[in-house]
Amino acid sequence: MPLQNFHLAALFEESPELIPRRFLLGRELQDSLKNQWHEQLEAFRNVSRLIDFNPGYSLESDELFKIDEFQPPEWLASRTSLTAEELASVAGHEDKFKHLVCLLAFARTAQREEIVLFQNFVSSHLIQPGRLIFRSRETYETNSRPSLALDKKLSAVYFPSNRQLLFKNFRAANTFLPLADYFSESSGEEIRQILSHRILTPETTASVDALAADPPQWFRKRFAMLRASRLLDNYTAREIQASSSGYDITIQVERDNIIFPADRDAAKKLLQFLNEEIYRGAITKKLYETNSKRETGE
Repeated sequence: MPLQNFHLAALFEESPELIPRRFLLGRELQDSLKNQWHEQLEAFRNVSRLIDFNPGYSLESDELFKIDEFQPPEWLASRTSLTAEELASVAGHEDKFKHLVCLLAFARTAQREEIVLFQNFVSSHLIQPGRLIFRSRETYETNSRPSLALDKKLSAVYFPSNRQLLFKNFRAANTFLPLADYFSESSGEEIRQILSHRILTPETTASVDALAADPPQWFRKRFAMLRASRLLDNYTAREIQASSSGYDITIQVERDNIIFPADRDAAKKLLQFLNEEIYRGAITKKLYETNSKRETGE
């Protein structure tokens, strides 16, 4: 049986908040999407094992990460398929599609269980006016407003009744849900090890000593995220620097090494960039790119 009480929505980043808005769908499109997302849910849950989230664990194709007792962000905590109709409409906000974080759907399963489904959103899914042609009767026309292409698979599923979150890829899910708190924190010694990576060069030795001696929790978690991502192993300093072009950050590279800044604010911004929290997907190009995110503080 397909999903019931289906409501499609989009999550926008309207600094400093994330704001969900609902699509008002015609009956034919509503029924079509309801069936498509049900099929995607069946495919998503067709796994043999659920693994307690461990950033150092590499999932097999038939496994999913799970977080039990997930603490939903404020915008999600009180939302269900019964309250989704209260969301403001997407209509009239097409100019903000460039700040779209993900697509999601509020629904109920055949067992009347509330569920929230998430699709990752990448920049290629945004179709600007004049970039799409379609047949209208005997002629072809183009879109006069920004349009969206939907993905073919889910990236995460949340069950409000028991606060269980299922997802496949941390970096993808972290673009629309706060997962940093579920990372264990790096120790001072581990921070030293990361800063001694072959493509990193600290600006000063004193800055390493100061950061490793008493690192704030925010830095402990971001270093842990960076270590788990293996991004520094998979990309060169020059590739990362090139990825920052056009974004509000300056990455200094000397002798094929990224200079890790001594200034705490600059260091924080660099870590956010490397973890794709500010510029989601700017390096890997797999995630939607944006230019702001609410600060979590130290």
